[in-house]
Amino acid sequence: MSRSRAAGRLPALAEPIDPGQRRLAERRLLAALRRHQKRSPLRPDLRVDTLINELRSGEPARTRSHRGQQPLTLTDSDLREVVDGMVQSVSVLRTGHRVRLPDGGPALDQVMRERVELLLAALTAAGAKPPPAEQAASRLGIPAALLDQLRQHGDLISIGPRIDVTRESWATITARLDRLAAEGPVSVVMVRDELDTARRFAERILQRWNALHPHH
Repeated sequence: MSRSRAAGRLPALAEPIDPGQRRLAERRLLAALRRHQKRSPLRPDLRVDTLINELRSGEPARTRSHRGQQPLTLTDSDLREVVDGMVQSVSVLRTGHRVRLPDGGPALDQVMRERVELLLAALTAAGAKPPPAEQAASRLGIPAALLDQLRQHGDLISIGPRIDVTRESWATITARLDRLAAEGPVSVVMVRDELDTARRFAERILQRWNALHPHH
């Protein structure tokens, strides 16, 4: 008899999400999407898992509750459920596994997005001796106006006339120059040798790096 009752027992229902926690999660998910959109306005959509990571990275360090800093206690599974509800209410729009803000503006179409990704990949691979971005963009069919937008939005960083490096390349360059600077003053020759680049690139790189590091 007891075995029969056990066999017919229904699985426990999941606890409903606390309404206060749901509202808090919605606010912080929207804030995370806005942060991403500000950084990458040409690519305003995010995978849901990446959005959750964005939210986690922006969470307050302190755990005690006070106005504006109350802790979010939901699991990642809970947050995915919250996102589903936001899609249903059209607070966010979803395409496949990606979501974006309804007012995120026109995104690049798939063809142009792939061209931009090819451009950024090529310039990143070139590191500290990039070819002129205008030439690479022209070969890929990327209009000059879009190239200007990539600069304005920080995907490309202009360090001199016809010299652009990607955000990823600049982060690598900066890290290497920071290590050099820890041992003493940094010269153009040192930059050239460290980055295995031409002197004209090294001069521009050092000028920009010095402008961002006035105390070195």
